[in-house]
Order: sequence, then C-alpha cells, then structure tokens
Amino acid sequence: MTTRSAARFAAVTALCAGTMLFAACADTGTGTATTSAAPVSQAAPPAETPQQRSLRIRDQLVRLGCDSNSCIQTYFACEDGVVSGDACEFYRRHPLN
Repeated sequence: MTTRSAARFAAVTALCAGTMLFAACADTGTGTATTSAAPVSQAAPPAETPQQRSLRIRDQLVRLGCDSNSCIQTYFACEDGVVSGDACEFYRRHPLN
C-alpha cells in the first residue's frame, strides 16, 4: 500500500510541476513588446556542412597534386586517424582545415 501511495504522490507532483512550468512559459498577453537595443547586423553565413567541407578539401587536394581517388581517400583516412605512418606524409605536409 505504501508503494502505491508513493507512486500516486510522485505522479501528482510531476503533474503539478509540469503545469507550473507550462503556466510560467505561457504568454499572458499583459506584457509589452520588448525591442532589441542592439543594432541589427548582417547574419553570420550558414555553417559549412560536412559534405561541403569534404568537397572543398577535395578541390584543394586536387590543386595540390593529390588528384587520384586513392590519394584523396588516404588523406581523409589520415585525417580521421584510421591510417598512420609514411602513408600520411602528404597529409602532414598539407594540413587543410
């Protein structure tokens, strides 16, 4: 019987906490609109996606002379830490970010 009442108490407490949280976040409509005091500046450019980054690095590698598929794959494997040793010499000489 004690565990049943403890479970009920926990459920009621969670329900009350959720209701209070919801009420605190709700717009009451009594406030005034706030404006930003800071001037509006240009938005930052969108972040580069992993695919865009890979294509950019691949293009840079081709310009550096790493134009074969195996060279490009080895470069990314060295960057990821999958391959090490002499095979990563090109990666060590040309660390592209």
